[in-house]
Amino acid sequence: MIPDQAATLRNELKTARFITIASGKGGVGKSLVTMNVAISLSKMNKKVLVIDMDVGFANLEVLGGIHLEHTLKDFFSGISLNEIVEKTKYGFWLLSSGNDVNDIYAFQMGEKERLFSEFQRFGSEMDYILIDMGAGYSSLMDNVYTITDDFILVITPEPTAIMDGYTFLKILSIKGLKSRLFLIVNMVNDLSEGRLLIKKFGEVTSKFTSLRFEKSYSILNDPRVKRSVREQKPFVISYEKIQPTFGIMGISSAIAGKDGKNNIPERMSFASKIRRFFRLGR
Repeated sequence: MIPDQAATLRNELKTARFITIASGKGGVGKSLVTMNVAISLSKMNKKVLVIDMDVGFANLEVLGGIHLEHTLKDFFSGISLNEIVEKTKYGFWLLSSGNDVNDIYAFQMGEKERLFSEFQRFGSEMDYILIDMGAGYSSLMDNVYTITDDFILVITPEPTAIMDGYTFLKILSIKGLKSRLFLIVNMVNDLSEGRLLIKKFGEVTSKFTSLRFEKSYSILNDPRVKRSVREQKPFVISYEKIQPTFGIMGISSAIAGKDGKNNIPERMSFASKIRRFFRLGR
């Protein structure tokens, strides 16, 4: 469960970075990317919490062969956060939001203040908080977009995935997304296809929005990835020497600052991020 937290809050000294993984449409491998990035960061000795906001689905649990006893909704039935957040066999912690994200935001202010207090204590021990979003843009998630430090968009070469991904980014640009932006082109047939799509997608995004990609990565459509899904064993563990694993390691290293860019300023305090996440004001 949650590690011992006897120390007082260190919110202003150490703050977990929020990483949002999103896509314009379903079926592009977003949750698979989230799972494997979480494992990759954990293997770097980073403390990682994954929040499954892809409500109504238990993709992360299925992909990793994980069974959670509780969801965040159970917190408001009197169960402590310590009992709800579970450390997985892969080294990261997992928190499920439940069946309907509206349930989280519908509870009384006193209950949400209690959640804020417990989450702040836990979060201050984490290095990264990964948020696995549902497919497509939702105005209900604007509070999440505003706090994210790094935003990872996952697309595929499929035309609808490209168009829906671009539309998603255009909306976020209008709304003033301020996070570092990364692109993953998943399921490419070969790396030249990936490089071409990265170039074209980046050019269009730069021309018609205010957003620029920090880095972009291609992941091959490798049959061993599909095999890992069937086996419920993440491919960064089962197949360490394949290109998709190298791609995941690349973006994980960029997030962790191992590419030399580790002097990333924080835009707001951890407490402010949590308050916005749970809609407790600014």
